[in-house]
Amino acid sequence: MTVQLDSKAISSKELIAKTGISRATLNNYISLKLIPSPSVRKPEEPGGPTKIGYFPLWVVERIEKIQELKGAGMRMAAISAHFNKDEVEVREEDRKEVGDFAYQSIEKIVFPAILVNQRWEIIWINQMAEKVFFKEAVHEIPTAANRNILRLFLEKSLVRRFRNWKEILGVHLRLAKRDLTEDRVEQICRQVETCPIDELKQLWRESKPLRDRPITQQELVLQPFKGKTTRHTLFSSDFREGTLLLYTPLSMQLDQILNLLMGRERLVKALLSRRIPSLTSLCILSGRLESSLHLRTALPPHEYFDLINQVILTSHQCFKDYGGTPGRSIQEGVVCFFLSGPDAPREYLHSAIQCAQTLKQMIAALDKRWKYKKVWKNNLQLNMGIHCGEEWLGTIPSSLAFEFTVMGETLVETVNLSEFAQQGSIWASKKVIENMLPEDRQRVEFGVRLGTGRERFVSPGIYSQVRELISGDELQHRALGEISNLAVTEIINVHPTVDQDL
Repeated sequence: MTVQLDSKAISSKELIAKTGISRATLNNYISLKLIPSPSVRKPEEPGGPTKIGYFPLWVVERIEKIQELKGAGMRMAAISAHFNKDEVEVREEDRKEVGDFAYQSIEKIVFPAILVNQRWEIIWINQMAEKVFFKEAVHEIPTAANRNILRLFLEKSLVRRFRNWKEILGVHLRLAKRDLTEDRVEQICRQVETCPIDELKQLWRESKPLRDRPITQQELVLQPFKGKTTRHTLFSSDFREGTLLLYTPLSMQLDQILNLLMGRERLVKALLSRRIPSLTSLCILSGRLESSLHLRTALPPHEYFDLINQVILTSHQCFKDYGGTPGRSIQEGVVCFFLSGPDAPREYLHSAIQCAQTLKQMIAALDKRWKYKKVWKNNLQLNMGIHCGEEWLGTIPSSLAFEFTVMGETLVETVNLSEFAQQGSIWASKKVIENMLPEDRQRVEFGVRLGTGRERFVSPGIYSQVRELISGDELQHRALGEISNLAVTEIINVHPTVDQDL
């Protein structure tokens, strides 16, 4: 490895001090050709040694990348093979095509890139990946389940387009084993009419899962029936939001990939800002603080904001416990989305009901603490509404992260239903209750309160339209006209499951 040294260089002494490596390690990196041999010349300062070795400034970053790879568990032989391969195989035309990857934005990546969630549904994909693997606009497929990458591979692309489709699928199955079970993969296969299920089962059993590491890499060869064979490195990086797959050319330098993957926070924000909206079956829980104006008047500003923050943090913890995804908070309210899953397509409805009941108890405990703190008679209550539907789910940016939101009437109707609820009650639409599994519905006590004063009672297991529960003037005054015909019921209690009893 030879380099042209410009005026901007760093001495070996400065390099050792800056990177923290020993001189023996430095010499080892040189012998492995991970960094170039130094250019020996007279030192800039008089005195001391008559000659000293100088390195180009980029060597500092190279050593830092080597140390990061070692910390991630990669052996020196593998690190050496990658860097040396890059040095030998990078051609001028490749450099022009790939460009300075460290400074490119996510949409300008010129090689295939895909982000899948833990169900291996594609939530972001660039045009190059669509062109190479699918020959169609995957980002326009509306439902997340139909964007499952294994389903798309089996349904439309690999078998008909690549001679070595088993090898390509096997590489992806090794990664998928960390998230999916054999039963789930078989279930995906049965959704495809022409799926070679026996061959898929054999591939699954022969595919050895990769070791858990922040970044993994595998060699991937693409042998299309039409066109030239190409060789790639498949890098995968795990995030909380999913797994990023990068199909890079062999000629690409490893440190260029690391420049992208090490900036995880920026990368995740860039990917989520381009997340594919999905037409999703979901249940929404909306909560609104009762008498928020009265509380705002009664408390100093800093205590009021402290109270609101406690309500939101308590709610978000409860949402997380029941598998919900918090949405953008609206003034003194909270919103949570419960999404239908492929293995339990109706369980999310019961999760929302259970979450609301638990949250009611948590807010009651918070109310007791504030009563003790302020010695007052004010009641802290969260009025909740639960409704379900099929809507477009996407993300919107905030100052700190990207938050889920939906387009459509379901969210508006759910928020209005929480506005209808009073005194910390929980109201759900008939659609939610009737779409629950029978065994889940049996554990929910629901009904409508009838009568007035002391004669008021709950008529169990019935529904009523909102306009039949309040007067026309109140309906107009509280701006609830949009849900006037919505059939609803009050959730009185939720009995625990057998597992919860244990």
